[in-house]
Amino acid sequence: MDDTGERDWTSRARICIDFGTALSKAAICLDPMLPLEVGVKPLPIGAISGAEHPLLTPSVIYVDDGRVYFGPQALQHAHRGVDTARDPLISFKTVLGATNVQEALRTKLRPSMDPTGTFTHRDALVLYIAYLDQLIRESLDLAPNMPSGVINSKRRYTSPVWRPGSGIDQSFEAIFNEAAAVSALLSRQFLLQGEGISIAQCKQALDRAANAPGNGMLETGIFEPHAAAAAALAFTSQPTRFVIVLDIGAGTNDMAAFDFDESVEPPSLSEIKEARQCSALAGDEVDRILIELMLRKAGFDRNNPDDMRTLRAARLTARELKKDIFRHGKCTMRVGRKYITVLAKELADDPNFRTYQQALAQTIAASLRVVAQRAQAAGAPTIDVVLAGGGSHLPFLTALVQHAGNSVAQGIQLRIGPLSPVNPLYTSIDSSLREVFPQIAMAVGGALVEMMPAR
Repeated sequence: MDDTGERDWTSRARICIDFGTALSKAAICLDPMLPLEVGVKPLPIGAISGAEHPLLTPSVIYVDDGRVYFGPQALQHAHRGVDTARDPLISFKTVLGATNVQEALRTKLRPSMDPTGTFTHRDALVLYIAYLDQLIRESLDLAPNMPSGVINSKRRYTSPVWRPGSGIDQSFEAIFNEAAAVSALLSRQFLLQGEGISIAQCKQALDRAANAPGNGMLETGIFEPHAAAAAALAFTSQPTRFVIVLDIGAGTNDMAAFDFDESVEPPSLSEIKEARQCSALAGDEVDRILIELMLRKAGFDRNNPDDMRTLRAARLTARELKKDIFRHGKCTMRVGRKYITVLAKELADDPNFRTYQQALAQTIAASLRVVAQRAQAAGAPTIDVVLAGGGSHLPFLTALVQHAGNSVAQGIQLRIGPLSPVNPLYTSIDSSLREVFPQIAMAVGGALVEMMPAR
């Protein structure tokens, strides 16, 4: 950037973290008034962590042999731990979205995750945010033309739970403050790939951070569909008044709808709360159905220890199996001495998969019905249905939405598609981000959106 000068970038800049069920992302908005291609940047935390994609890092912690591992290294250890009935801690959404957050935070990790009984879910979340802080710091430090001081910008995180307005959740503010102290104490140890950090060092850092927390610079949590809708409206060349976000992630399927008002400054996104839904009809449900189908073909027996090891291994590789079957028409997994292949047609004909699709269509129709009624009353001819999250590329999803719309939104045009340069509505997105943008959209939108009070 040319216009850095002595400007205080931290007053306008925001960093947003998206704790995905499977993958975490982060983005920075230097100033929402700057052109998008200049002011908004996804951060390459995956490149720093050694992950498969430069913008995504696995949301995983693994405790093994007296050490704690994070991200890609945690996944590697988890694969090796299949034979010893060990599990990684995958995703923090269960804590972020818990009905009783404090109780969930106080709960100890299961023995299969932490045999030492050292850590609570709160400890794990503090450690993981500290790890992400180090990835973000390194990303900003290595990024070209990044203004100095932006690491001290206020932080946001995307939340599966709607919290109106822009207030700070005090429990998460405390967690971010302790994570800032842990990040400072353990520093670049988080970045030493393959080495992990000893349990003793982690515990010492956690105890010290509890007594002397740092400044996590947390501003707010942002409702995930709100962030996705903000990204959609920022990047679209043809904004509409009514927007539905279908965020089909690895663990939850969230639907939310918004009324976009450009007549005020800044433009407002008012949620149509009657359309909000959260269900378990998400990516991991497709994983479960696919794995069960494969294991049935293999003659799976839950009483057989070898078969149970196969099940653990299958759960760790489910995302790749799903990617293969939808991209290549088949997927293959080793079960004992055999290789089991499932064809896309076998999955499509599976009764469990058909039941899943019917239930998902009914969920989509329920939200569409509410928004279609609003659109018809307002004389709005079009509704944008924005597909976000890792499941946005599922090939059956667009047809499922259109089928639901045919029954409840007659006379309304549905523009359905993922946030991607492949979609002609979003050609302003960097074409190199075409595959991954639906996954990073929440982090990008969360950093970009001006915090607008709920009506």
